[in-house]
Amino acid sequence: MKLISLKIISRGIRGWESPELLFGDRTTSLYAPNGSGKTPLLQALAFSLGFSSKFREDIREHCESTELSFEFNSNIYTIKRKLTSDFNAELICKERSYKFFSEGELSKALFDLFSMPPPVLISASRLPASPYVSTILPIFYVRQDGGYIDPYSPPAKFISDQFVEMIRFAFGLPPKRSYNSQKELIKAKESLESIQRRLVLQQNLILEASASVDDSPINEEKLRNKSTQLAKQVEELRESVDTNGAADNALIELLQSKEEQIRSTRRQYNDLRLRLIGIESIRSEIKGEIATLSLNEESKRVFESFLDICNRSDCGLFATSAQSYAKNLVYLKDQIKDIETNARKAELQISILEQNLIDQERERALISSKMKQPENQNITSQLISAVQSITKELVETEQELAAIKRLNDLKVKYVNLSNDRSHIQDSIANLTNSARSDLQFSQIKQQIRELTVKWMDVLNTPNASRQVNIDADFKISFGNETIDVFTGSTRNRLILAIHAAIFEEYLSVASRPFRFLILDTPKQNELSSEDLSNFLHKLQDVCDKKGGQIIISATEYHHDIGANDREWRPQYQGAKQPMYLGPPHETPQPTF
Repeated sequence: MKLISLKIISRGIRGWESPELLFGDRTTSLYAPNGSGKTPLLQALAFSLGFSSKFREDIREHCESTELSFEFNSNIYTIKRKLTSDFNAELICKERSYKFFSEGELSKALFDLFSMPPPVLISASRLPASPYVSTILPIFYVRQDGGYIDPYSPPAKFISDQFVEMIRFAFGLPPKRSYNSQKELIKAKESLESIQRRLVLQQNLILEASASVDDSPINEEKLRNKSTQLAKQVEELRESVDTNGAADNALIELLQSKEEQIRSTRRQYNDLRLRLIGIESIRSEIKGEIATLSLNEESKRVFESFLDICNRSDCGLFATSAQSYAKNLVYLKDQIKDIETNARKAELQISILEQNLIDQERERALISSKMKQPENQNITSQLISAVQSITKELVETEQELAAIKRLNDLKVKYVNLSNDRSHIQDSIANLTNSARSDLQFSQIKQQIRELTVKWMDVLNTPNASRQVNIDADFKISFGNETIDVFTGSTRNRLILAIHAAIFEEYLSVASRPFRFLILDTPKQNELSSEDLSNFLHKLQDVCDKKGGQIIISATEYHHDIGANDREWRPQYQGAKQPMYLGPPHETPQPTF
């Protein structure tokens, strides 16, 4: 984007206008006394691009519109914008005209022209927001109103972290925090909360199921063998010729199996009772340690109250012991929680085993009674009893296997939920830390950091550390001091050094569109002409090498221009001095 010309159109024959002011290929200098209208011209330049310039009332009363022409990709574009309260702009190229009635529409058209797709950012009110040309322009426009106070001085700040977002946008980098990423982050956090709740529920289900189920591989294999054996016995009873003997043998085997089952249940019951006693003993010991720890802390507090030991409240004599007390107390309380969880599980298992013993002993008595029936009892009845008993045992075995399968399914689901949680946590970490891990942005910051030091030296900047730091929010500090600390000449020099550093780094890529830097009247009373001249000549060298333009407005300093540069001087006769704006009927003097 190369600036070509600027013109202000009069509001009728009694209004004010300017001639067509041509920009220099490299440097455009406005040199005139205060009050001649330098600042309104630079305001008109920014205003044409959508900037919210605040013109004085007499300018709005006498001027109708502004016209800015620029070249981009070998095409000439002209933006006409009316000086009205409502936004009204027109973009003209090759006799085609496009009208815009909002800053957003014009900005989008220009960004599309410059191949700069605007990101959807987060506004200060947490809503989606898009950048405008007026939000990016303060990087390249140091205006009188606030421009020499802060390195980034826009007409309004409505985007969260607006400075760093505009730096990233200008340099073609992804945003620090886009609205879509923020939506994804919120959604991910909601998913994480949901999956946390499901994990807790799943953990409780596993705890309840594991209290009544032994899902060890050995027990599962034992149950499968038992199921196979019982099914085989039922089949043998059906096929046996000697049905009476087969029924007796089946009942004997069933009774033996039941006896073994009862012995196993009693062993588990006794083991759990002993474990519960041990848990209670450990719990009592830990509670005793907590009581002792608390007693020691109380004693320490009494000890601290003796003024002859430590008569200062902040002496720190007992700081280490206080930290140790807190850590130990948290550790012991966590142990108590774990023990109570194990105790509840053991108590639940004991309750289940007690009921199982009652059921198993009743089943053993039933089998035994059937075996003691008279020999002359109906053979068919004995066979039916044997089949019923074995079938019942088979069903119970299958139920235990089904319970083990349900428990294993619960555990598999828990593992899957845990994996899903890990993936969501990784996503949250990536969404949160994307800006911090941006290598390209880090490289740009490093270049701007080094260039800032260079321009500080060019401007002979005193009293500011050369240890320049730029953080992830593009906040610039000098040693341990931010720019807010500095005043007067030092602050002006730092502002100019920062803008020159950003501009030089920006120009290093030829395809970047904003290739101009506007400096509206640096405070010459706080910056010597010699230092300003040196600064501008060095800046011109950068523009020569990288294809940039400088527009400088000055009152006391008269900058030397080259062959292809331009100097704008006031050409209309004013009441007290020459002016940059005048009536249409007055012929202006030729511009330089």
